[in-house]
Amino acid sequence: MALDGRARRLILWLSLAQLVTWGSVFYTFALIIEPIERDLGVGRAQSSLAFSLALLAEGLCAYPVGRWIDRGHERAVMAGGSVLVGLCLGAHSLVTSLAGLYAVWTLLGVAMAATLYTPVFAVVTRRFPDDYRRAKVVHLTNRLIPCLVPLGLAALLLAPWAAGRNNGLGLLCLVLFVVLYGLGNGMMTIVRGTAIAQYVNRDYVASLNGALGLPLALGRAAAPLALGVLWSQEAGYRYGLWLLLGLSSLAIVALLLAQRRSLIGRPVRL
Repeated sequence: MALDGRARRLILWLSLAQLVTWGSVFYTFALIIEPIERDLGVGRAQSSLAFSLALLAEGLCAYPVGRWIDRGHERAVMAGGSVLVGLCLGAHSLVTSLAGLYAVWTLLGVAMAATLYTPVFAVVTRRFPDDYRRAKVVHLTNRLIPCLVPLGLAALLLAPWAAGRNNGLGLLCLVLFVVLYGLGNGMMTIVRGTAIAQYVNRDYVASLNGALGLPLALGRAAAPLALGVLWSQEAGYRYGLWLLLGLSSLAIVALLLAQRRSLIGRPVRL
């Protein structure tokens, strides 16, 4: 069934909002981390904690946000989150201390819970309950997509060794990392956005995703801090990348087990 004009406009505006929010909030931190450290006179672990707090706040707010969306308040939730993003980014320019930095990014985490992929996919699933899987390729593609991320990380870890043998080979590893990780990370959003509807229950997608918010928040919040602690001038992020490779490989195994249970008629339950 083709989407009508109203549905197309909804998808268009949601997509534009996602583009702006991800670019202005989530990915901005990587661009401003060095100026933050220089201006505040802090180290990488201290600055990374700000992003960890944001991710933790996002996860803790996921359940109430999901409940509001399931009750039909998605417009108010996402509009309010967008306003909060703007206010926090304005306040960021006034930050002069670590406490202020942590406060701003904690509030940005609250805003992210109301504006990023989780609420958007919940809205799309609620609005198009019979078509939420139309954009997906066959549940086999879902098994291959998660493998792209660890393969990309492996290519990045091999790059220094390969460059030592041949500069061209090292460059090839870097290109493979960009392609594999970029494709995997991008397409994983589709898998994450519909996994609950596919394997658990599609009637309360937002609430169920919210219920998973705390464990997800703990893992995501620990990541920037852990990478900041593992970073060193000599090794860079090498040890952190090995950690990410191991954890992403375990995640693939977990997802495959969930898919297998679903295929044999035993859906995963919370």
